Amino acid sequence: MTSSPTDIRGREKTTYTIDRTDSDTPSKDPLVPQALVGKRRPWTAWQDWVNVGLGAYLVLAPRWIADAPIGWFVTLGILAIAVGLWAGSTASSSVAEWSQMIVGVVTILSPLFGRYGAALSATWTAWIIGLALLVFAATAMYQNRSGRSHTNPYDNAQA
Repeated sequence: MTSSPTDIRGREKTTYTIDRTDSDTPSKDPLVPQALVGKRRPWTAWQDWVNVGLGAYLVLAPRWIADAPIGWFVTLGILAIAVGLWAGSTASSSVAEWSQMIVGVVTILSPLFGRYGAALSATWTAWIIGLALLVFAATAMYQNRSGRSHTNPYDNAQA
């Protein structure tokens, strides 16, 4: 009968073999799920910055658009800014990109929910900004999932 090594408290020691790569980056670490940390560095996705700008435009749009619903535009604009900053600050969170897409869809549907569809300029603004939020978030998510970030020099380095 062979005895296994035990620690001070009498429990058996457990050893794990982890196959590590040469790099110290979190995206190369086998213990970090790919869905949480993709191949992009924080603050490098231009789509997130564009969505922050679209949110700022939506916040300021009631100043020059007649009959624009201030409550809807300011609220959705602040949400777009907050989610855009959240998506930009994470390495490549799919949850943040999905949240951006949800804000885009709600912005597209806001003339229906807010009942301001009669104001055509406000409706077109909501549709265009919402569609742009949706498209840019989907583009960022595609780059995160496929690893096709052409602006990140760290992606091209092969270990």
